[in-house]
Amino acid sequence: MTKEKRTRQQKIQAIHEEIVAYLDGELDVEQTQRVEDRLTRRPDYQRRFQQMQQAWDMLDSLPEAQVDESFSTSTLEMVAVAAEEKWQQVQTSAAGRARRTRLFGMGLTLASAAAGFLLAFCWGPRANDGWLRDLPVIENVDLYLHADNLDFLQTLHQEAIFAEEEASHVG
Repeated sequence: MTKEKRTRQQKIQAIHEEIVAYLDGELDVEQTQRVEDRLTRRPDYQRRFQQMQQAWDMLDSLPEAQVDESFSTSTLEMVAVAAEEKWQQVQTSAAGRARRTRLFGMGLTLASAAAGFLLAFCWGPRANDGWLRDLPVIENVDLYLHADNLDFLQTLHQEAIFAEEEASHVG
């Protein structure tokens, strides 16, 4: 619905409510004078007023309904039941919202804890890193014990005699 149509319908509704209030005698002196001025100056307003006046007169010609005490009682009971149902819906939705909020908080806490654990596990220092780095030396410790001095071990390193074995352990 366009804004123009909506504005037009709102104006028609306001005119309708004003005429109904006039017919019911609910307007004060100033408002009554304004309606009567419109009736004399605007033919469209007068036409709408006459249509509503006819409907009003037809309503007055209908017989009045006789309502007994049980009708009032049953109507009030229905209103009370409807209010109770509405209250239950509000309570249920509030409890559901609170439950969802708690579950979301617990899930967020668990996800944060898991992310922290994974970060620490993947990027944190490991106690065995030093042992893994020194594994080639540890595996060949028996051979190194037979070396007489450090110069001999440096010569072995320079000649790369154990390079193939070290590459297989590292990769």
